[in-house]
Amino acid sequence: MPTRRRLLAGAALATLAAGYSRPAGASGPLPANGPVASLPPDFIGYVDYPRYFPETGHNVDGELLRYFYAEGGIEAFGYPLTEEFWEPGPTEAGDMVQLFQRAFLSYDVDSRTVQRRALGELLDRTQPAVEPAPGQRYFPETGHNLGNDFLRYYVQAGGTPVLGLPISEEVDEGGRAVQWLQNTRLEWWPDAAPGRRVQEGLLGSELLEQAPDEVPGEALLPAAARPPLREWRLPPAPAGPLRRVAPLQAPVLYYHQVPSQGQLRAQIQAFRAAGRTLVSFGQIVDALRGEGTLPPGALALTFDDGWLTQYTNALPVLRGEGAPATFFVITRFLSTIPGYMTWDQVRAMKEQGFEVECHSHNHPSLDLLRARDPGAAQSEIWESLALLEERLGRSKRLFAYPNGRWDAPVAALVARVYRGAAATGGGAVQSQERLYSLNRIKAEPSYPPEQLIAQL
Repeated sequence: MPTRRRLLAGAALATLAAGYSRPAGASGPLPANGPVASLPPDFIGYVDYPRYFPETGHNVDGELLRYFYAEGGIEAFGYPLTEEFWEPGPTEAGDMVQLFQRAFLSYDVDSRTVQRRALGELLDRTQPAVEPAPGQRYFPETGHNLGNDFLRYYVQAGGTPVLGLPISEEVDEGGRAVQWLQNTRLEWWPDAAPGRRVQEGLLGSELLEQAPDEVPGEALLPAAARPPLREWRLPPAPAGPLRRVAPLQAPVLYYHQVPSQGQLRAQIQAFRAAGRTLVSFGQIVDALRGEGTLPPGALALTFDDGWLTQYTNALPVLRGEGAPATFFVITRFLSTIPGYMTWDQVRAMKEQGFEVECHSHNHPSLDLLRARDPGAAQSEIWESLALLEERLGRSKRLFAYPNGRWDAPVAALVARVYRGAAATGGGAVQSQERLYSLNRIKAEPSYPPEQLIAQL
């Protein structure tokens, strides 16, 4: 079960408290991680992880930064009070350490692990052992009890590996109930909001006041700001098909330019006269995933690249004929290159009920690109979806391979975030085994309808 800290880190991404500033030595509860980035669970895109904290003028970086965000960020540790500094060991390589308002973190180079130092012990708050108390959890290692809200917080925060063992009983300090642990001090704040009434004390600030020699002076100096780290945040991978589905006779046509309206209208009318029922590409993917069914004679029309003529000529025909369709757009070309649609135009198509899906960011041959630069191929596949959904909202998460080119590693990158993908060639039969390389038949408005019907 995730700890409270890990849930906070996942939900808030350790977002800084906006506009919040406090002196490094101030006492009392810190804010939570500020106005959290309200990202839905299926969000895809870049997330900026701040390394510089203007509240105290210091950076966090490397393994300490990863630990900081993984274990709760500002909520758990407060702001950094120093830069990281090297602390040589008597017999070993030593540690890279950094002091925060609530914690003293140490990165062991040999074991490559980050741990919290025992601030409670450094501040000399250990009390003599006592007997077990009724209704409380007793820790024989140190001879102290922990109970009620302090015990609940202790368990949710990760227990002994994170906070250490209790080194005192619950006591009154300055009119407030507190309890000392090896790594922290738990404090009771009855006027705080529910869920925040137990706080960890600002022991790092107190260490600087009481034992300033623990930190070299140069580590306290304000530092130049380092830019945030940018990392991908991916949604959970799409679930597999709900049930086994036999191959389907469901041809998919793909178009590019639509120079005029008349030829496309004639094709659509001929398809219907031949007994075809027009569906979207998304409906075919849904059927193959066991999430829907198709009518007899299903046929899907798709349009690649995002050409302007698809908006000026195809869209009026599709609307007039009541025909669904799927538009696979190259995201970087929209509103950028003459002859392609604008973002406002593709948004209008989506608002009218048409599927607007991804055809990469720059239209490279992804198999060739991945062989040269796997990271670039990953960005082409994922970044186009992130941008599309940022501009237009949630899509059906369908993909069409640029130039119809793909291989198994490329398909694996697509399957990480998309529900299905279209290739080219191969005929009119679609199978669940080829969910990420579905067949499409080339079509242009100039093709005679009877030629296309024969291919179907």
